[in-house]
Amino acid sequence: MGRLFATYLIETPLAVERAAAALAGEQSSGTFIAVPGETAELKQRFAARVEKITLLENVATPSLPGGRPAGGFQRAEIVVSWPVENFGFNLPALVSTVQGNLYEQGQAPYQ
Repeated sequence: MGRLFATYLIETPLAVERAAAALAGEQSSGTFIAVPGETAELKQRFAARVEKITLLENVATPSLPGGRPAGGFQRAEIVVSWPVENFGFNLPALVSTVQGNLYEQGQAPYQ
């Protein structure tokens, strides 16, 4: 099967590569602990991949309010992909995979 690609615009005070990896990781697994039967091979097979990072401008303050201190943010466009077999024809699973809870995470290193 193929892969689904999604493009995100991010702002982060962290290294963009770290923020992109965090985003992909958050959207790859529904758990933060190992699940019985979950192997490294299984995780690799179904994991999201950061396919491309395009650095954009640096800004002093984030574009969205939310308690992040001023001090410098790197904007970037990132492309992340997932195996289509992760969700198949299940549209709610697809939306959850691509959007998930990225927009409500106060601790997330991206806007």
